[in-house]
Amino acid sequence: MAYNPLARVSWSLKDIIGIAQLRQKNKFDCNIVVSGDRGNGKSTLIAKALYLTKKYKPQKHQVYSREDVIKLLSREKYGICFDDEAVNSGYKRDFQNKGQQELIKIVTAYRDNYNIYCSAIPNFFNLDKDLRDLTFIHIHVIERGIGVLHLPIQGRLYSQDKWDTKNNAQLEDKWNKIRSKKPNYSPPYHLLSTFRGYVYFEDLTPKQREIYEEIKKEKRKESFNKYIEKPEETDFFEKCVKLILDKKITKEGLVQMCMVENRDYSSTLNKLNRLLKKITGDDSRNLKDYLFTSSKELKKQEEETNKGNILDMIGD
Repeated sequence: MAYNPLARVSWSLKDIIGIAQLRQKNKFDCNIVVSGDRGNGKSTLIAKALYLTKKYKPQKHQVYSREDVIKLLSREKYGICFDDEAVNSGYKRDFQNKGQQELIKIVTAYRDNYNIYCSAIPNFFNLDKDLRDLTFIHIHVIERGIGVLHLPIQGRLYSQDKWDTKNNAQLEDKWNKIRSKKPNYSPPYHLLSTFRGYVYFEDLTPKQREIYEEIKKEKRKESFNKYIEKPEETDFFEKCVKLILDKKITKEGLVQMCMVENRDYSSTLNKLNRLLKKITGDDSRNLKDYLFTSSKELKKQEEETNKGNILDMIGD
């Protein structure tokens, strides 16, 4: 087996950031993806590296939603984006999602903003292929404090796979078989065609860790609420507003809807009042002005509407 001089090459986080900033200086963007098992230190590596830029502001640059990633990449110039859970923004199974298509367009269209875009994801190949193709550096964290640095293969004429997936996957399969028999086996990562050395990094300081965890807790909650809680709430109120404006619901009917949805009737009325005023632009009317008090009154209104439609048809 031929000796690979890269086998002993090591990189510091200062080296990595130096490369990223050099690309910015030469008017290129720098997309960095860090993968690895949970708890191995993907986010630690990225945050620790970004602190070296002297421009990193965690509250601004550490984000957890596709929308925030898009905002940063489109508005920042020579800036930073730390996509801490890229599975929310670039997961390959969401490739038909309009938001994800928009993200790919933004990453491509705003390459002349020369941003450093860092993503953390458990498996590099769970990332959308278009986003993988736009990645300049891939670091896979094999254990806390140690990562394997990969660069895409350049200059290929016939192969579109910059990461030589098929050949490298075959090597990994062989290593996994050996590891199943020898648990302490250390794979020769330098044999991978995209291997360019090892990256060594330290833990965050206690203060940096505290800041990271606080922002993660706050923004993660906002992101999950956006995708889980709000759509359900919107569906309910949109349904109510449509029934009210179409004059197809009584006060009793609204009470029943609240009971079925286990919602407080008083707070529901308050929100519906605000929505109706916003939609209609009429501040003089309240919800009670739109609702029928009984099913008999609703039926009478429907009969009058139908009668009017028939008269209109005769008149035509």
